[in-house]
Amino acid sequence: MAYHYSDMGMTPDLMNEQYIPEYARSYMIQNPDADYEVRSSVLVDGGDRFGVSAVTFDKFEELIWMGNAGGHVTSYHGPQMTKYTSFQVHMTEEIRDIITLEQGLFILSKTQLRHQIRRGLPKHTHTSVNMTEMQCLFQPSPTKLLMGGHQDKLIDFDVTKMTESVIPIPEDGCAVLRSGGGSLVACGSANGTVSLRDLRTPMVAQHTFKAHTACLSDLDMQGDLLITSGFAQSATMAVPEQYVVVWDVRHLKGTGAWTIPVASPPFLLHFLPAISGRALAMSSAGHVALLHVNDRSESEKQSVFQVDTQGSFCSVMDVSGTSQAFVFGDQAGHLHLFSSKHNNEPVFNNFSRETEFATPVRLPYASINDPSFRFSSVPLPPLTTGTKWFHELPEEFFKKVFRKPKPIDPEVLKTMKMKGPIGYAPNPGTRRRNEYPYIDDNMEDLHRCRLHDTSANAKPIPKEYQKLEIIYNKNEPNEELENCNRTGLPGIEATLPNSYCNPMIQILYNMPPLKSTLIAHTCAKEFCLTCELGFLFRMLDTSGGAPCQANNFLRAFRTVPEAAALGLILPDRGTDRKVDLVALIQSWNRFILHQIHYELLETRKKEKELAILAQNASPPKPARLKNNLKKQMNGQFEEYQYTELEFLGPSEYDHEYKNGLDEKWKENGIDEGSVGMENLQCSMDKELSNHTNSEREESEISKLFAIARQQLNRCLKCNKEEERESVVLACALQYASSRDGERTCGFLELVRASLCARRSTPAWCERCSRFTPTTQRGRLMRLPPILAINCGGVSAEEKAYWTKGPPKEMIVDPMKRSGNGKPCRYGLHCARPGCRFKHPERPSSSTQVNSKSETQDINCIIPLHLHIRLQSDGDIVINDKLETQTDKQDKHKKKPNCTHSDAEYTLTAVVLCIEDNPKNLVAYVRIADKGDANWYLYNDLSIVQVAAEEVSQFSPWWKSPCVLFYTSSRVLHAKDMKTLS
Repeated sequence: MAYHYSDMGMTPDLMNEQYIPEYARSYMIQNPDADYEVRSSVLVDGGDRFGVSAVTFDKFEELIWMGNAGGHVTSYHGPQMTKYTSFQVHMTEEIRDIITLEQGLFILSKTQLRHQIRRGLPKHTHTSVNMTEMQCLFQPSPTKLLMGGHQDKLIDFDVTKMTESVIPIPEDGCAVLRSGGGSLVACGSANGTVSLRDLRTPMVAQHTFKAHTACLSDLDMQGDLLITSGFAQSATMAVPEQYVVVWDVRHLKGTGAWTIPVASPPFLLHFLPAISGRALAMSSAGHVALLHVNDRSESEKQSVFQVDTQGSFCSVMDVSGTSQAFVFGDQAGHLHLFSSKHNNEPVFNNFSRETEFATPVRLPYASINDPSFRFSSVPLPPLTTGTKWFHELPEEFFKKVFRKPKPIDPEVLKTMKMKGPIGYAPNPGTRRRNEYPYIDDNMEDLHRCRLHDTSANAKPIPKEYQKLEIIYNKNEPNEELENCNRTGLPGIEATLPNSYCNPMIQILYNMPPLKSTLIAHTCAKEFCLTCELGFLFRMLDTSGGAPCQANNFLRAFRTVPEAAALGLILPDRGTDRKVDLVALIQSWNRFILHQIHYELLETRKKEKELAILAQNASPPKPARLKNNLKKQMNGQFEEYQYTELEFLGPSEYDHEYKNGLDEKWKENGIDEGSVGMENLQCSMDKELSNHTNSEREESEISKLFAIARQQLNRCLKCNKEEERESVVLACALQYASSRDGERTCGFLELVRASLCARRSTPAWCERCSRFTPTTQRGRLMRLPPILAINCGGVSAEEKAYWTKGPPKEMIVDPMKRSGNGKPCRYGLHCARPGCRFKHPERPSSSTQVNSKSETQDINCIIPLHLHIRLQSDGDIVINDKLETQTDKQDKHKKKPNCTHSDAEYTLTAVVLCIEDNPKNLVAYVRIADKGDANWYLYNDLSIVQVAAEEVSQFSPWWKSPCVLFYTSSRVLHAKDMKTLS
């Protein structure tokens, strides 16, 4: 391949215009017996402005690569030379050399090396201060490249690491690099010097000799044979030599060189790779001769042919790996492909792989006489101007939309009565039997449908609340993971099916008293959730804001049989099970508090037994096992006792007693359908009271979350009263029955009615020996430092409470509840908020609720602050604003004989469910740092800061609360249990 001359030791008169006309077409006699003839000739991209400066056959595919003087590269496929790819490599520098590798190709220009794939996409661009006048490329191994040029150094380039190392050379540059297949590589300089270097030690030249007196035009090497062509120095100017010099590298001294004369002065040389001892010699005017290099006697037998260069300068050439095709490029911008006369389809490589092409456009076939052919099935080309074809319709016209029914008649909704999830209403008679009309295609019906369609007016769910789907990349930095958390707070990965509890784990982690207790807990139990939570919290403390995994905790969580019985363990993702996340996270909240409480008591009990055992020499007497749940673990029976903890409101624990109650009802002749859910709750309370007779013990969990309660049950037939004390860890909101799905009370009244539950329900009476109407009243004995509230929201009525706004006319003041209808059957003991029946007057001391809180509850669904006053009779008064010291003194003066306790609560955490596809659980957490309290949204790995107004407001269709945590002022700044006590 020819090299490009520069000012480095070259005289400007070597390649002047007199060189080409000196050997005009009078010397180019076409041999009729030539073995090769032209197959294709194309004008390359940019050939009208720039000449061809580099050409090479692809070693792996049937492609020809061409580079021109304008820095553009084009590839052609097959012997027909159809254009494959075309792309720009450099804006100003010409292409000097191209070499192909398996993963792409390397393109060399004057000062840079570009790595690109065959489809034209660039992968790497290498530039260096050592690359000033680059000329040629050579590949000694699959992972290395050698680059030479008109400079005093060679560059050894590592393909895998994209790094370079410099090899100094004392010769006047290296314009040509060729190897014969062994360890020697020939380096030809512009001044006619050729040096042979060993690839293992390229720093020192093995042989250096003067091939031509003036300069070197080209060289090539095959085995031990080296051929050169160049110019000889005369008295006045450099004259091209009209022969090819053949060197035997084994005998450079003595008779190791001979010459082969040709018709025209050779300018480019190339060995045929597939034929030993055959070489091509081409002159600048396009005269090509096929030489016999091995045999000196047959050197005069030459097969010659002419390349039609149209009077321009022939600059580059290359031979395919199979020696079936030659390619020549000239300064006029043409490529000429030659092959043998009897080979019309030459192959470039013996085992070429398939070239990747774009998917062809398959047009439908139709006969010219087919009248039913659809012309719309023929795709039209896209318009580049940004406009559309006239026949293209909007995308909404291509959607499959089913007929929408008309909205339900308001008269039906007005007269409907709900029985569970089913509503009953008389037929208004406005439609015929078994007929339900759909919306017509008129503008009136369409407008009416859009008014009733809430999904059309719904705004999109913010990205921070949606389920994260992060694709991890081990080789590159995860930019998406870094962008979703810039707060410095640690997140928890959600890679396992049971990772739905991540929001609750983050809330427990941000409770300092509970966190310190769990971290300090250690025991010998194999699967202890308290230990695993402590280990997880310590890992979150030391992570430095990096995301952590809860795999160990979830592995221990799956081994707890009680969690599996309650349905808290989800199966693998392969199953198509629809899970109600709202009920699931509330059940998990009740379970984890009770489980930690039990494990703390169990550890304390074992420590006491070990202390007694250490003091007494004799072993302690075996304790009598109570009639509780037992489980076998590690070969030993351990007692699982729920102590006296229970939970207000309906829960999954209550279903464990239903089977036993059914048998008792059947024995007494009582129908199950006539008893109802209130009878079931009463019977469960009775079973709980008989089940817990052991001494009550208190743990750190009960000190933080326990609500002491005294429940008074009074039979309305015989007036027998029973009292029972209990402790609850979580309060479940008990929603009153509503009409038309409307809210009948505010949030504060709902919390008060749930803490001090009052209801009338049939229950078993020992004196009457049957189920009788019984009033149940709950009296609070102690307020918890942390108030945990399960919001429910599982049934349709409970969801309607949050989805519909609270109209003012539906807020019923409990002080003035008196209807115009018949009196209520429960009379003074009715505890149903918003009851429509008539009630007698009640004393104001037991049901006093601040009227201002009701008005403010209409505007703010969940207040950020609560002030709860526990009165002497066990009732409470709730306000949604903290009272000042003046208000406290005034109330104390008004009621000097009334003993009460006050507690000021602040909302510190919320677990909410996002009604998306798929559904997602996130958490709001209030974190106080250096006196300033900020709210943060935890969505697994995504943590962002939010405003307090966003926490207190809930959207009626995509954001609903699940669990609320209110923290008292004395726990708000406590770091551990010692400071709390």
